[in-house]
Amino acid sequence: MRIKNNSKGITLIELVIAVVVVGLVAAMAIPRFEKVVPRLEFKSASRDMVSDLRWARSLAIAQRTQIGLYFNSEQRRYLLFKDLVDLPAFTYESGDSVLKTVILDQNLSIASCTFSNYTIIFKPDGSASGTGGVVVGYSQGTDLANVGVLASTGRVKLTYQ
Repeated sequence: MRIKNNSKGITLIELVIAVVVVGLVAAMAIPRFEKVVPRLEFKSASRDMVSDLRWARSLAIAQRTQIGLYFNSEQRRYLLFKDLVDLPAFTYESGDSVLKTVILDQNLSIASCTFSNYTIIFKPDGSASGTGGVVVGYSQGTDLANVGVLASTGRVKLTYQ
């Protein structure tokens, strides 16, 4: 008498082999993933800075007032503010209204700032107080992002070096 074996499914050995293969692939991917994440954070922070500059320009036009950003490289932060004190000076003063404070991640820094007094002000017509830029650096690599503003139009541009 013959017994037919019609078992459909997977064996424990097949399951163990599949788990081991998935584990090996994951073990190879994790070191690469750890290198990619900080670089993505760097690019994200650069794009956020560009967005804040563009938002400041839009607010200046919409509210018909001067809106600016003040960059503090020592504290790795920048402030978005409404210029209320000494309007012709185009600087950040203690009496200005801070709308937003951004603190950069510990791996990021403001490498340089060519704006006068580390401040860029957008006027109600959309133009800027001066032409210049901010260079954001990534401490675990040689990546630099240059965020530039053109005075005549207030155009904001991001380039990577």
